[in-house]
Amino acid sequence: MIPSHTKLSRHPNRSTHRGVIANPKAAPNLEPIFRSPRASPRSRGSVQLWRARVACGYANNLGTYLNTVLHSNRTQETYNYNFGIEYEAPHGIILSVGYVGSRGLFNVMSAVDLNQLDLGTIQKYGASLCVNTSDPSCVMVPNVWEPTQPPTNANYGLSTVPLWVSLQEFPQFGNGSYDPGNGYNAGIQVHSWPGADSEYSSLQTRVQKRLTNHFTTLASFTWAKLITDNDLPTLGFIGSHSGRAQDWKDLKYEHAVSAQDVKYQFTWQASYDLPVGKGRELNLGGPANAILGGWTANGIFYVSTGVPVAGPIVGANISYFDQRANMVCDAGKGAPHTATQWFKPDCFANPASPFVPGTAPVYLDHVRTMGADNLDLSFYKNFPFGKERNLRFEVSSYNVANKAQLGYPNVPSYTSGWSNNAFGQITQTVNTPRQFQFGSRFTF
Repeated sequence: MIPSHTKLSRHPNRSTHRGVIANPKAAPNLEPIFRSPRASPRSRGSVQLWRARVACGYANNLGTYLNTVLHSNRTQETYNYNFGIEYEAPHGIILSVGYVGSRGLFNVMSAVDLNQLDLGTIQKYGASLCVNTSDPSCVMVPNVWEPTQPPTNANYGLSTVPLWVSLQEFPQFGNGSYDPGNGYNAGIQVHSWPGADSEYSSLQTRVQKRLTNHFTTLASFTWAKLITDNDLPTLGFIGSHSGRAQDWKDLKYEHAVSAQDVKYQFTWQASYDLPVGKGRELNLGGPANAILGGWTANGIFYVSTGVPVAGPIVGANISYFDQRANMVCDAGKGAPHTATQWFKPDCFANPASPFVPGTAPVYLDHVRTMGADNLDLSFYKNFPFGKERNLRFEVSSYNVANKAQLGYPNVPSYTSGWSNNAFGQITQTVNTPRQFQFGSRFTF
């Protein structure tokens, strides 16, 4: 991060860093390039992150890309609201039902590229953008940025450049290669962009029986939906997709269920003191009580639906943006849901034009991963040894039914997925096989 005393000059030829003045001749003839207020990323509130031993300023990155953050970021806002009813029935039973919701504003996105062309511009100019230089519609414009371009820039020494260069918000930045939105050849990559929002609604129910007659239990059920337009959520290990937003400047194309959405969840847990032993219904007496008596059994059962699968991007050799495929049918309805084919790949098709957004949502509500179905059991017994001394012995078993939970299906780009027949295949599991654990603890 740049120290607080560092100043970033608005003048393209000069920048100060700890009192060092950049050589004004390092970037000559820049006035035409910075001739308007919009021509400097400073006007967007960005702070340069790139550091150098000498001068540090925007002029150092002319003809290459910037990685930056906003100088003054919006604070994320979360509004929570809930309503519930609880009823206490006889025999220590408590019933509750409620609505829980939240609204998130200015959620942080992973990163955006200020130079990425919006879909309106892409559709307006089409092939004349000259992303494909062999296209007969290709339009070239004078390279007025040539004085600032280093030898590493793809347009270095050229008198003309493709039309798309001049249509970027900050054409003086970037390495000269067109970036469809991935950010790797970005002009100005702004991290932690506060542009997304989220909506969460849920119906939550619970039944609880308090401890009576050596038995207690709790069961809960949640029916929820999480919607967002954040293209890449922070918990990437839950779900992610190959590209980025089709147009981060118009997030209506990204409004869909979240990668973290779990529609149904049911949890049941119980604890029961087995009726064998001293002071219980069946007193065996003597050594039998010491071995078989005084045990307590615990169980936790959890079942849920899976998370949404990402919509595939097209991944064409010539891409104008991270275009997703069209969705022509429900890819989950009637699908085999096996490791070799989790969904129907023929429900996706190439859009009619490379300049229009695909209709497949960023995450598919009706195509989800395999849900959880898990049972854990444990038994423990306490052996007292006089005052304040106790030995506890416990046997635990996880995933008692030894059910495999298949992992995330393979969702490569639409083009490459067809070529290697990996579209929709699952090659790993996300849970562990049945496990037993034995433990003891002595307190004194």
